[in-house]
Amino acid sequence: QPVRGVEPGYGIAIQSLIDLRLAPSYAGEMGTQALMGTPLHVLEKGHGWVKVTTPEGYASWTTTSEIKLVDEKEMKAWNKAPKVIVTEYFTLLRKEASATSGVVSDVVWGDLVKNMGEQNGYYKVQLPDGRMAFLKKESGEPFDQWLASRRPIAENIIATAKMFLGFPYVWGGASTKGVDCSGFTKTSFFLNGVVLLRDASQQATTGDPVDISKGYNNLKPGDLLFFGGKKVTHVGMYIGNGEFIHSAGMVHISSLRPEASNYDAWNAKRLLSARRILTQIDKDPNIVSLKNHPYYK
Repeated sequence: QPVRGVEPGYGIAIQSLIDLRLAPSYAGEMGTQALMGTPLHVLEKGHGWVKVTTPEGYASWTTTSEIKLVDEKEMKAWNKAPKVIVTEYFTLLRKEASATSGVVSDVVWGDLVKNMGEQNGYYKVQLPDGRMAFLKKESGEPFDQWLASRRPIAENIIATAKMFLGFPYVWGGASTKGVDCSGFTKTSFFLNGVVLLRDASQQATTGDPVDISKGYNNLKPGDLLFFGGKKVTHVGMYIGNGEFIHSAGMVHISSLRPEASNYDAWNAKRLLSARRILTQIDKDPNIVSLKNHPYYK
């Protein structure tokens, strides 16, 4: 929750992707990222930096140039406004409803902008900071329509995850511009309408435990696998047949089975635990559907 006495207590990400750091400095380690239109709760402000919490509860710092600070009334108005979600990997917002018009901003899959109508095969949109722009209709979808169509089942989440194959590993990354291991699992679920915790060690505390003490027979596609030494440092998603998809170097598919050509001996030896997330959506307080998430109310 926003700290009392801090006004305004809310913010909205205004760039295609904003970097959130563990310290209020460009030299600070990147902790995570937030997509355009993401509602944020403000904890602290000072010297051009703002400490915020993301919908998954991650506290980190961003610059005042990357978010619009708003009060509670403005935050509610943004959440209630009709919006368009970007459904293409990457595209550009234009000044006019034309492919040759000037650029207003880049946008990535999952970004949210206000829906101001349609014109010549484009959505007319307003960015969270008030800039007006146009988005090709095939690059987006009305947010409420998109949300109603989400079916967070294993098949859909794995299909989304596979759409990131070959994408680079980026420390703190959580978008189509690059993902770290937990940013990858978080984003695969988010694009199916579910908010997970940010870090692998946090995700490992959620959902239902799956017994892997005697092998992999209890695993089901969509389960999260956690790897490490004494503590969890890596996460991947089980996709069946002894295989898992994960971001390490780049997003790729590895196998836990020694006879497989894509056997990952290093991670097979470090497999610590597995959790079933899909059985606990809106039951576990840290696995929340977007339509029920308080930040988006």
